[in-house]
Amino acid sequence: MRGLEFWKHVSIGRYVESDSPVHRLAPATKYLWLAVVVIAASASRSAIVVGASFAAPLAFARLARVRASFLLRGFTPVLPFLTIAAAFQVLFSWPGDASRVLVSLGPVSLSSREAVAVALMALRFAAIMTAIGLFTSVTSEGDTARGVEDFFKPLERIGFPARAFALTIAVAFRFIPIVAGEFESVVKAQAARGADFGSGTRNPLRKAKAYLPLVVPVTVRALERAEALAEAMEARCYGVGEATRYAETAGGAADVFAKVSALAFAAGAIAAGAMASGAMAAGAASIR
Repeated sequence: MRGLEFWKHVSIGRYVESDSPVHRLAPATKYLWLAVVVIAASASRSAIVVGASFAAPLAFARLARVRASFLLRGFTPVLPFLTIAAAFQVLFSWPGDASRVLVSLGPVSLSSREAVAVALMALRFAAIMTAIGLFTSVTSEGDTARGVEDFFKPLERIGFPARAFALTIAVAFRFIPIVAGEFESVVKAQAARGADFGSGTRNPLRKAKAYLPLVVPVTVRALERAEALAEAMEARCYGVGEATRYAETAGGAADVFAKVSALAFAAGAIAAGAMASGAMAAGAASIR
């Protein structure tokens, strides 16, 4: 059953109770850092920026007293997809790739440029998933919704449903570990009845095909939970009358410092990305 455990690999959506300085930051500040890190990791061409985007959540995790292994294990479920993407990077050669060939097996070769691209792609995924995992680890369900609501509250003047959208985002974050738990329970129940999920093979296509019949039962159980949530919200008269808050989310000096640091990180990422783009353009021109 060890190969059928999914819950232990999920770090996104699991709140870690603590009283650290990171936990006490305002939700809007956490959203700002999340947006800065995710955008920098996904859009920048600089390996330094991507590496910094991966290191920043780990540094905050240490300050928040969240184990780095807890965040990094959320990277495990996407390894098969990264393997397939890396294979495509190697199988289909890049036009104009004049870099040194590291490994050559018949018609398939791995150049230094392709190796850097594969490593950078894996680092991007790790940075994004670590940032999201840390955000959900230090932000409670209520703060997740309140942060989105505060961000989109000015749009309520033109009819944008900020509160409903905030609840949607909060539920989406928290449903990730719930769906993973449901998936694990269904897989173990089917395996106990003799179902084969490709545990004896390393072929990723065969394993993916074995999991296809689980889409329907997992989807049905997720819909049942969604229906129960909707009934609970209706029983509590959600959406009737004006909503009020008990918790205050206004930040202090620590929030101001964190916001300034986030903006400085964004400015540094933009500058490093521009330098990397200029270096790549100069290298391409020299090859021509």
